[in-house]
Amino acid sequence: MTSSLPFQIPTAALLVLALVLGGCDSFVDKSPISNPSRATFYETQEDFETALAGAYDALQKEGTFSNNYWVLFEMRGDNTDQGPDQTGLAQKIALLNQFEETTTNELVRQSWIDTYDGIERCNIILDQVENLPDGNFKDQVRGEALFLRSLYYYHAAVAWGSITLKTESTAGPDQAAQSNSQTDGPGPVYEQISGDLETAQGLLPSSYDGGSAYKATSGAANALLGKVYLTMGRRGDAETALQRVIDSGEYQLVDSYENLWGPENENNAESIFEAQYTPTGGEGSPFTNTFAPAAAAVPGGVGEGLAENRPTVPMKEAYLDVDGPRFQASMDTSYIESDGSAEPARFIRKYESEPFANFEAENNWIVLRYADVLLMMAEAVGPSPRAWDLIDQVRDRSLPDPQFDVDRSGDFHEQLLRERQVELAFENHRWPDLKRFEQYIDGVAFEEVSDELGGLTQSNFNLLYPIPQREVDVAGLDQNDGYGGGGG
Repeated sequence: MTSSLPFQIPTAALLVLALVLGGCDSFVDKSPISNPSRATFYETQEDFETALAGAYDALQKEGTFSNNYWVLFEMRGDNTDQGPDQTGLAQKIALLNQFEETTTNELVRQSWIDTYDGIERCNIILDQVENLPDGNFKDQVRGEALFLRSLYYYHAAVAWGSITLKTESTAGPDQAAQSNSQTDGPGPVYEQISGDLETAQGLLPSSYDGGSAYKATSGAANALLGKVYLTMGRRGDAETALQRVIDSGEYQLVDSYENLWGPENENNAESIFEAQYTPTGGEGSPFTNTFAPAAAAVPGGVGEGLAENRPTVPMKEAYLDVDGPRFQASMDTSYIESDGSAEPARFIRKYESEPFANFEAENNWIVLRYADVLLMMAEAVGPSPRAWDLIDQVRDRSLPDPQFDVDRSGDFHEQLLRERQVELAFENHRWPDLKRFEQYIDGVAFEEVSDELGGLTQSNFNLLYPIPQREVDVAGLDQNDGYGGGGG
């Protein structure tokens, strides 16, 4: 199945958009953007559709979903590690996995830059949306921009805690320098996000016709809102938001877990929001090559694998049934190098396909899906028959055999966290989950990750990433309290 092509903007429009959006290396040194240029660009529906395409396009950046988010939000936990190659750029990834990153780590810095680039693109749209006449399109544009900005800010808050919170676009270096106010922890960011998403879910449609499956819906806004409320400890509000998703009737679990993955299954009935990749124009995804075993020719495609984001042994052991569909569709241990000298390699299978060029495949990245909503709802309502029923809906799709029934006499939250681990493996949920479940299980993030790494102590365990040194030096931001300072 060929995905919709949301980001193939006409060349002339791209040139105008590049001038309007500019670069976003830092808010302080951002190139000036003239107000007259914006005033003349943001006039028609087509202008705003082009600008929104740019805001969605930032999801594909190296510092967001194409590369760095899986390092920051999946590998940081106990699900994956860097694998055998820890030289060159791979060493910077390995240091993040081992909690030894420094304030100059390039991956952390690029994630900051690209995340804020996405935020700035949304801020420009929100500043200019009043140019549109009142109506459904204006509401939709505002809702989409609020959702996307919230998605970028959610990742920033989880990663860095105390960050720059900007809700207006940058007109030039002077204004940027004056507006770099740093939050006191992630709380103000989550408050902003929750308010924005409450607004967005009331503005966005529940679905779209035609080739607009990539666009944010009210379901996407409510799913992210539920996640944010859970992070804030507001479980009653999370239940309200998540119930809206369930009651919408727009989503359902697909019958077979393996039918969630691959280009032919993009934007399926379970999917709520995906970062989209297309098979032409340099808009392909790198995941197939990045996650394939090292020196393995990608079947039917181009290039070899990097063996990055390798599943850990504890990740393999978390599955109750290694012959079941969740394990089989998620990871593999069968590959052995051609000379027979290596042990079977552990590697991710969820993003396998046939790349049309090296690091250019059609696989989307599922950001939010219905199984996540059901498990979040179980978390929101807490230990109860209803919560177990929600968990069963997800688990029974992949573990129908009664021998795999969970012993409900055990700790509810420990079992829910384990269920989330195997259901949502390799989808960037593990590190936020480990941190969020500290509300229910004391020391869960430290215990889980330290068990996987071995020898990790509280003194060198960082719940937050360091704010890039350049932002400290140039923008005057304070280094966050949760960063202990790594070696390497």
